[in-house]
Amino acid sequence: MKAILITVVVLVALVAIGATTYFFATREPKYDVKMADGKVAKLTLEEMKKELDVTTFYQGIKINGQDVSGKTTAEVTAMFESDPKLDFQELGIDLSVNGVSYPLDMSDVSLESNLPEVIQEAYNYGRTGVGTTEAQIIADRYQTIQLLKATPKDFKTIFTVSTDKISDLVHEVLDPLNVLAVDATVSSFDVETLTFLVEDAVTGVTVDAEGAIQAVKSALDNGEYVKTIIVDFTTFEPAILKADLEANLVLVSSTTTSTKDDSNRNTNIRLVCETVDGLVLQPGEFFNYNDFVGKRTSEKGYKEAGGIYDGVLRDELGGGICQVSGTMFHSVMKADLQVDERHPHSWPSGYVDYGTDATVTWGGANFQFTNNTEYPVAIHAVYKDKDNGNGGWCTIEIYGRPIPDGMTIEFIGEVTSSTAPTTKEYVADPTKAVGVTDSVRDPHNQINAVSYQVFYKDGVEVKRVKTFTSFYRMITEQILVGVLNPDGTLSTIDPLTGAVITPTPTVTPDPSSVSSDTTTASDTTAAPSETPAA
Repeated sequence: MKAILITVVVLVALVAIGATTYFFATREPKYDVKMADGKVAKLTLEEMKKELDVTTFYQGIKINGQDVSGKTTAEVTAMFESDPKLDFQELGIDLSVNGVSYPLDMSDVSLESNLPEVIQEAYNYGRTGVGTTEAQIIADRYQTIQLLKATPKDFKTIFTVSTDKISDLVHEVLDPLNVLAVDATVSSFDVETLTFLVEDAVTGVTVDAEGAIQAVKSALDNGEYVKTIIVDFTTFEPAILKADLEANLVLVSSTTTSTKDDSNRNTNIRLVCETVDGLVLQPGEFFNYNDFVGKRTSEKGYKEAGGIYDGVLRDELGGGICQVSGTMFHSVMKADLQVDERHPHSWPSGYVDYGTDATVTWGGANFQFTNNTEYPVAIHAVYKDKDNGNGGWCTIEIYGRPIPDGMTIEFIGEVTSSTAPTTKEYVADPTKAVGVTDSVRDPHNQINAVSYQVFYKDGVEVKRVKTFTSFYRMITEQILVGVLNPDGTLSTIDPLTGAVITPTPTVTPDPSSVSSDTTTASDTTAAPSETPAA
């Protein structure tokens, strides 16, 4: 019995040991894993592998913000292909210049994404782990996908941008912003208010386009597809501002001359005044009287009036307009402007000092001057009838910068020599009866004259500048002498005295009263007679 009991005990022990050994031999180990809710769970490898070994994206995986959990790679690819917006990357590059935003037109810029690579990368996330054993790797992978449930991971596609057109796009936007500095300028002269109309200055701007190009390319290379680029710029102030012009433009000089009581002549003067009134000359510009006024024609309203030709006053279209050029000459000199061309008349004019007139003829003598100042000048020209109706007034004013140092200028002329003619010129007139005379040209002295600019400050002469010399040639009196005889024949005259010389008649001898042997002509030839001038 004892032996049987021992045997039973041994058998029971062996069974117990075998069962225990079997239990521990067949039981799968469990591992501590942190779950999505933060708690730690014990899971076997089989339990973890069941959740890991799926052919779909793990929970918590996003691509470009779209949840792709539970989808296959084929399904995700199809999803993005059917809706391109899911793979859309906005290109929004703005260039900011001085606080103003200018968008670049990126519609033609080539943009390519790496979506296929990103889909594969997102699918593979969590499918590899860290460890030296299979269990460690599986546990690490499981830990990764658990964390995804709490903190999803968004995979972003990367876009490759062609920058070939960036330079052109930037220049297209920025080049129009470059502005040249422009000084304030006078656009016109208001003859009613007698003021200059001044256009304001423009500040110059240079935009750093090359710097902007590099900044845009750098942003795109760094994946910054929506960005505002601050663009540097430089400003340049103009040299002359509007206030500078307005403060330095005044009435500089004025000259008024008295015109004759001749309506045609005064009409011509008025027309020229109206033509040049309000003319503005910018610095360096010149005035050409004949070119600007143009040919004097009846179509323009010009009348026949006295004009000097070869020392004779005769009617011609536009006669008298030299009074405007002469008056202008005075105002130009008193404004200290540069006279380029000026000619004296055949004889001095009565409306200005000797040596200070200025004649003009179409196709001949001209009057020109240049605005040699740093400021614009304007001409104000006015003709006005006198109150008594006997003639009028021609006034020329120059507006511009004042004479330096607060000075004023007077323009005067002085005669340096004068020689009267001692002879007369007699011209035979075959249309007048013999002995009838008519003076057709008055005599004028030969005169030399000089003109001066006289500078005054506070009413005191400070200097006198010699400007022009004038020579007026001697003009002798011209007298027409009639040489038409009653019988229709013409006499001649002595050009020095005007005495009429009557032609000697031809005598034909009577053959019957002459002896055949008489040949002495002196007995029958009459002496010539001379008729003195009447």
